[in-house]
Amino acid sequence: MEATRRFIQTVRFILAGAVVMYALVIWRLPSSATPNPIMLRVITAVCVSEVVIVFVMRRLRLSPVEAILANQPEDAKALARLRQAYVVAYAISLSIALYGVVLHFLGFSMSEVAPFFLAGLALILFLRPKALPNSEFPPQSGPLTPG
Repeated sequence: MEATRRFIQTVRFILAGAVVMYALVIWRLPSSATPNPIMLRVITAVCVSEVVIVFVMRRLRLSPVEAILANQPEDAKALARLRQAYVVAYAISLSIALYGVVLHFLGFSMSEVAPFFLAGLALILFLRPKALPNSEFPPQSGPLTPG
């Protein structure tokens, strides 16, 4: 369980760093292309649908797996499905930031593509693994009292 949590967190932070690096790259590299406003609308619609897909996938794929892991924290199949679901969600989030890179090189300004980077980064940071119960230490039901 802990190895899966570390793997997911590692992937999460690497991809968040990649989004920041992409933003820095386009901030330093100008684009000389002429922007086509229709491309911005189309890619924005694709990104909005990807955000919806991530939240639907989280609801349909992750909730059942997390329920299984709450009772059986070392279930190998559930841990594999958990890793798979998070990697797919993070990859979709990263693709939103990559659309921002594409739009920049199609001629759009930094202010027009910044929402793509912010959305991708926000999704990666928001979609963290839920705190699953630790089998060694059951949750406390009441307040802790001294002594």
